[in-house]
Amino acid sequence: MGHGPAGRLLALPGPRRLALTCGVLGVLTWVLVVVQWSLVAAFVSAVATGEATPSALAGVLAGALAAWLARAGLLAVRDRAAARTSARVRRTLRAALLRRLAALGPRAVEGERGGELVTTVTEGVGKLDGVVGRLLPGGVAAAVVPPLVAATVLVLDPASGVLLLLTGPLVLLFLWLTGTVAERAARASWETLARLGSALVDTLRVLPTLVAYGRARTSTRWLADVSEAHRASTMRLLRTAFLSGFVLEFGAVLCTALVAVTVGVRLFEAEMTLQRALLVLLLTPEFFAPLRALGADRHAGLEGRPAAERVFALLDTPEPARGTRAVPPGVPHVRLRGVTLRHGKRAALSGVDLDLPPLSRTALVGPSGAGKTSLVRVLLGFAVPDEGAVLVDGLPLADLDPDAWRATVAYVPERPWLLPGSVADNVRLGRPGATDGEVEEALARARLLDVVRRLPQGLQTPLGEDAARLSGGERLRLALARAYVKDAALLVLDEPTGQLDPQGEREVLAALEEVAAGRTVVTVTHRSAPLALHDRVVAVEDGAVHEPAVPR
Repeated sequence: MGHGPAGRLLALPGPRRLALTCGVLGVLTWVLVVVQWSLVAAFVSAVATGEATPSALAGVLAGALAAWLARAGLLAVRDRAAARTSARVRRTLRAALLRRLAALGPRAVEGERGGELVTTVTEGVGKLDGVVGRLLPGGVAAAVVPPLVAATVLVLDPASGVLLLLTGPLVLLFLWLTGTVAERAARASWETLARLGSALVDTLRVLPTLVAYGRARTSTRWLADVSEAHRASTMRLLRTAFLSGFVLEFGAVLCTALVAVTVGVRLFEAEMTLQRALLVLLLTPEFFAPLRALGADRHAGLEGRPAAERVFALLDTPEPARGTRAVPPGVPHVRLRGVTLRHGKRAALSGVDLDLPPLSRTALVGPSGAGKTSLVRVLLGFAVPDEGAVLVDGLPLADLDPDAWRATVAYVPERPWLLPGSVADNVRLGRPGATDGEVEEALARARLLDVVRRLPQGLQTPLGEDAARLSGGERLRLALARAYVKDAALLVLDEPTGQLDPQGEREVLAALEEVAAGRTVVTVTHRSAPLALHDRVVAVEDGAVHEPAVPR
């Protein structure tokens, strides 16, 4: 099976057990094949030569039928075991992928295409069924049954056995040749599918803007072009699969015809008995049946190979270095000392020195692209400075346990992400164990409790997709309630009122005044109203910070 990603996939404990099971079932299948066709050959030979009547051989015919039914049962057992193993493997790998992506964090995957990652975790992992659920059992059956059948025919009729041993490898050679072409087509199909998923996600993300500027039709044509590329690559894969099937069928039919001719000649010359000749002819198709099935199974597995490469590439991505020290208790004193952060050759931050004393409230202002978001990413631990350090009560942030640090930080972006679940579910994202009373207190602090009580089911009211029940200001106040219930020592806000009207801004700022009590607050803003809530204003420009002219 090879030592690449597909080989690694098949080397997992579940597939290894499945391979052993399929090997045992293959041996049992061979036994039943020999029994079945031996009984059929005996029945036909006895009836044809007049040695017995069909009614006298009813037991023989029943035995052949029982062997056939037992073969069908073994096939059902094999398919069920393969389906269950495949489902377990896909479930395990999908969970491992999600854990790895969460462990890598935004910094490690920021260069990835979001749509392609979604395609890998969903459709990509699903395609692994072709490798585990079909290629593995089919490959084991092809490795076990044909050699045993060929050995049986070799004992019954050496000439026919030699023909099988000569033509079997040729069929496998043709299968390998066509499979090589199909593998390239399968890789192209996967790449275009990943592009399609990425294009679709990106288009949906900016669809309102596209509609507003009358560019929706252009994006539709773009998606259609990517979709057409995926269709064309998939059709190339299917054409190759049909070619492979034709080669396998032609080889099997040609070899069976050769065996039939040689057996017929010797039967005519009385060198073989009718029963032996029939048995050889009946066993010959059984030699090729697993090989023909392997052709279809291999093409199903080919679709899973590029996906397996991508899955294991993500799983092999090294996790960033993680500190292990505990975060000091209480509200920390955070200092940035000479922090420089680069994106390629461009410096997003350059030698930043910033002091955030406990319980201070700092507003970061400056034009777009000045480095404010980069500064926030450094504070959250999503970006590691190329130079300098972030100190938390004198300890380097890089030495602290990142999960423990993020537990002390609450982040409220400009457009908070909300679950389609209930109001309570969204608040409890801050702290899953929060009681209903604590959730209500957080909502009260965020000036949202009266709004929630007017909803049809109160705290248990589903918000729907993208929290369609709430206005922009209510969404932000719900995010502030989430931050309050988390009881974080450091509250970081990114443009909390950037998209609100004056009334919504006043409501959010009133809620912020309540939630910010007892916390250090860092706010990125372009608007003047939030500045009144802060002790000082820090200007960020070209990756550098400038302290305010007058502290507030």
